[in-house]
Amino acid sequence: MPYYRRNLPHLQFNGAEYFVTFRLYGSIPYWVIRELKAYHNSLKKKFHKNESDLKRKLNRDSFKKIEKYLDKPSNGPQWLRDEAVANIVMDSIHFRDGKKYDLYACSIMPNHVHMVFCHIEEENGVKEESSHPLKDFPVTKILSDLKKYTAKKCNQELKRSGHFWQSENYDRLIRNNTELENCILYTLNNPVKANLVDTWENWPFSYCKPEFIE
Repeated sequence: MPYYRRNLPHLQFNGAEYFVTFRLYGSIPYWVIRELKAYHNSLKKKFHKNESDLKRKLNRDSFKKIEKYLDKPSNGPQWLRDEAVANIVMDSIHFRDGKKYDLYACSIMPNHVHMVFCHIEEENGVKEESSHPLKDFPVTKILSDLKKYTAKKCNQELKRSGHFWQSENYDRLIRNNTELENCILYTLNNPVKANLVDTWENWPFSYCKPEFIE
């Protein structure tokens, strides 16, 4: 089973549906990360006999806490507020649609990005190279390539250098239609929840595949 852990646990399968989030470098202050690490350590003791429960709770609780902070940033970069920068990211997301994934929905927030998609296992009938270090982690590879390209282009647009994206991603394997619907609704409504617009259609950096709009 393809599973690995950095700060968050990751479970990935070829051809599956995913909800993913990635954020700008420095968008979460150190004290929040330190608090999460302490919480994770306490959970490990509580769930030491049930690893699957621990993984689910870590994912859920970490995402809620980080997302709450990202939606109400008091400091940290918000480079994605720049229209030209946000367009670079949106164009790159759409460029991979139909090649690496089938994009269901996405939303580019001022300091983070949400995507819902179905991974495409093969491209033009050719499987990923068996020697690639991330061949068993399709979502990680997709995001790694996407972030590497957009970081370079966005930094050029902003006339800056250095880290652009945080290395860690949040990825969630979608297991059923109800969960899929909830993930799409969450992605589209995030700008509304963050009081950026009244309806998701008014946010210029959101997308929903037509068949899912109804």
